This record gives sequence, structure tokens and C-alpha cells, in this order.
Amino acid sequence: MNKILVAVLGAGALLLTGCGSDHEGLQPGAVTSTSAAAPTSVKILTSDEKFMLRLQANGMFPAPDKVQLLTPAASGYCDQVPMLNLPDSQKFDQLVTASMDLGEIQGIDLFEDRPTTERFVRASIESYCPQLGGILPRA
Repeated sequence: MNKILVAVLGAGALLLTGCGSDHEGLQPGAVTSTSAAAPTSVKILTSDEKFMLRLQANGMFPAPDKVQLLTPAASGYCDQVPMLNLPDSQKFDQLVTASMDLGEIQGIDLFEDRPTTERFVRASIESYCPQLGGILPRA
């Protein structure tokens, strides 16, 4: 089970070093669109767009070239949660701990900081598999 978690996280985790507060990524409000011709139209956000907005809301601004590389790691948690043989109350902590361990092995600065890792995992679950939100601790 841990080998699968490492494999899923490893694909995107190496690329998280570009995640910082350099504000080069999407800026808040950049995903919304308005149209004078259709004022009642509403843009439906994709899971990737929701994820990026959630990261930005938490002060994380990945560079544009890192966005496509972050999403596989983030969406990979959705496959891992059901495979964790733990009570739901312990699954979030296990994902965070495993991400931090992987980050340490691979030298990823983002995962050296537990609060940042928690925000990344939370944004991932909320964006890609909100049906698993029951594992998230109350904010």
C-alpha cells in the first residue's frame, strides 16, 4: 500500500519545488470570465481549476509550467484513501505523513513544512474527491 502511495505521490512530488509564493501562477479571479453578450452564463470550473484556486487561497502559487505536473499527485490521493486500512479519522494524517516522508526522501522543500503539506492534501481532496471530505479534520 505504501509503495502505491509513494508511486502516485512521487510523480508529482518532485515537481512541487516550483510551488511557492512567487505569484507567477494563476492569480485570484483569473479563472472567472464574464461576457457582455451572455451576462447570465456561468463558467463551470474543472477539478484542476478548483485545485489551483484552493492552493492560491492557501498562499501557494505554483508556476504555470508546474500546474500540469501537480495535478496527478493531487488527484492520486483519491485512489489512496480507500486503500488505507485505517479508521477515517487517521487517513488524513497518514496522507500528510507519507507526503512529508516522500518529500524528505526526494528533497522537496514544500513537504518539509507540515502546515503547507496539510494545505496541499486538503486542497487535493476538496478539489478531486470531495466525496472523501469526511477524512478532513475540521478547519
